[in-house]
Amino acid sequence: MVRLNRRRDIRDDGAIGILLDCPEPRKRRGDRPGVSPKYDEDPPDWETGDADTQRPATSFATRPWSIPANDELVPVGRLVYFRTSSSPGHPGHLHLPVRRIDMNLENLAEEFRANGFVVARGMFEADLLQDVTAEVERVVDAVIASGGYDRMYFDDEAELSSGRTASAVRCVFRMQDLSDFLRNLLESPTLNDLARTLLGDEPVADGIQYIDKPPGSSYEFPYHQDNAYMFHEPPLALVATLALDGQPAESGPISCLRGSHVLEVLPHAPSGVLGASRGLASPPDTATFPEVAMEVEAGDVLIHHANVIHRTGPNRTASHRRNLGFIYHGAGAVQDLQALDDYEKQVTW
Repeated sequence: MVRLNRRRDIRDDGAIGILLDCPEPRKRRGDRPGVSPKYDEDPPDWETGDADTQRPATSFATRPWSIPANDELVPVGRLVYFRTSSSPGHPGHLHLPVRRIDMNLENLAEEFRANGFVVARGMFEADLLQDVTAEVERVVDAVIASGGYDRMYFDDEAELSSGRTASAVRCVFRMQDLSDFLRNLLESPTLNDLARTLLGDEPVADGIQYIDKPPGSSYEFPYHQDNAYMFHEPPLALVATLALDGQPAESGPISCLRGSHVLEVLPHAPSGVLGASRGLASPPDTATFPEVAMEVEAGDVLIHHANVIHRTGPNRTASHRRNLGFIYHGAGAVQDLQALDDYEKQVTW
């Protein structure tokens, strides 16, 4: 099972510590109840790094760590200290290297190859999910406050922008340009290992998109294939969508047509739907490719192939249905830049 989590500690100088990579419990020589272990010296800070388990974006130091109590066996891991650019603990300034957790990537890849999609259940544990959600909310609020609506779209897009609030946001694109925290998550070894195994190629991180269906939203994203917007050939691309909220069938979750990723990109036409500018020109063959509503819990990650046909329905619940999509393509894929340029000139959202 894929798990991403963190445990925090705050050092006297305000640096934030996160406990990573806990092996099986054991007792350290020299540990005493309630006393932190002593070390001859701290390892040097790393200005940059590309270690096996983390790719930091700022200086940090690592050291073994345990919290012994009553001489019991305790987990020992590595405590990574992060220097923040603002107030300690603010997730917007926390450069988080996502830790690598034991998981059966091949099982996920097998299901992905067969169906065109797969769900990594519980991939983000509650504490890390809370940080990610808080950072998304911070970014959305900051964009609204700045009036930077060029990358943000609202449910009330036809109305004047004055008085808009975060609860009315439908989508925000290129979130990684607005947050170091989210950019580091996009580039984290765990997500990249997942993309690498599923794509069968070296992944290239393209970006992050945020989509919310506020309570009672009636709009639907029509059937479409993401590669109708991406223009990759071969279609080595995927989207790993983190559910920030639980998403029952009534919330209009992503629904995928099983096995449809084997199809070429089908004809698309303007949809008139804000945030999903193109939809299939003709209804899909749901007899050959049955629809599966991807009901997920907060912290689950749905990964779907760029050619898989999918849609979303209206949100008939009283809760938000928020997703954060991490987009990757394989290094062996070639993007049709002329087609992309033509599309961007034509699209009106």
